[in-house]
Amino acid sequence: MSATKKTRRTRILLTNDDGIFANGINAVGAALAGTYDVTVVAPEGNQSGSSHSLTLGDILPIREVAMPCGLKGFSLRGTPTDCVLVALLDVMKDNPPDIVVSGCNHGPNVGVDVLYSGTVSAALEGLRQGHPSIALSLDMEHGVQPHHFETAAAVLMEILAEPAFYGDLVKAPAILNVNVPNVPLSDIEGIMITKQGFRSYENFVEKQFSPRGRAYYWIAGNSGPHDAQQGSDGYALINNYVSVTPINLDLTCDELLKPLEARKGMVNDRLALVTGSRGTFGRPAAAPVAEARSVKPTAAAVVSDSPSKERSRDSVVESYHSGVAAKVGRTSTHKAGKKSARTKTPE
Repeated sequence: MSATKKTRRTRILLTNDDGIFANGINAVGAALAGTYDVTVVAPEGNQSGSSHSLTLGDILPIREVAMPCGLKGFSLRGTPTDCVLVALLDVMKDNPPDIVVSGCNHGPNVGVDVLYSGTVSAALEGLRQGHPSIALSLDMEHGVQPHHFETAAAVLMEILAEPAFYGDLVKAPAILNVNVPNVPLSDIEGIMITKQGFRSYENFVEKQFSPRGRAYYWIAGNSGPHDAQQGSDGYALINNYVSVTPINLDLTCDELLKPLEARKGMVNDRLALVTGSRGTFGRPAAAPVAEARSVKPTAAAVVSDSPSKERSRDSVVESYHSGVAAKVGRTSTHKAGKKSARTKTPE
């Protein structure tokens, strides 16, 4: 009789930036729980806009909590990146995840949103630690119902069901930034592989004063319309497609490498002036100078050279004393003149 080998369920680390009790992460957690082995480590409160920040000057309290979706998760008083690090380096160190899922975010993460997004940054940290990672967001507006988190969760389940689709993320290296239209699942047109688009913001700072006269600020802003350029993440959402954008950790602008290389001489010339031409500054390095051989002088040479050295030394000393004497003389004459001027009786 042959023993049946039990298949291990795929392990998923689930986190977000809206907090462990947010609707988005609970919708995703409920969908994942039936198929995958899910471990939740998420912020205890809203960390939207925290980007890739780490908590370096404070402790990170953690506690196990019951989530609305029925899962038990770990609530951490920290940023999304803190959560991923604590999960990978401690909570799941003996059973690391096969994939990291961050979301579902309450709102899209398209265009420049990715620079501020804690959701995207948590996925990027998962990638940095060597795990395939997906950031999931719903294109919803706060306060405008309905919010179709069930659609985002269903899309995620279909992506995860095809490991070949995301299997080379770590090798690339990149994450999948997935943005889902806020519509019923039946209205989804399909998946579109997109580039990061552009979306402008109308940011403002509101200044107020406390009863004691201390100034404080509120930072807020209104997001503009999605990028309608074909092939962009915003274009996909406008047309009810799921936007899937591969994003990596390399922020280099390749288009400027050659132009800047051609213009760097302008700065090198200025640096050569202010540093006294120390360094090569783009010029070929000078050939090394051969070290001079040390030749020990003969006794005769030492003897014949001694009088000249003595004369030279005597000349330096004499010149020095002559200069000092002349200076003292000038100073004395100047002082005497000043004294005479002070003691002269006015006519």
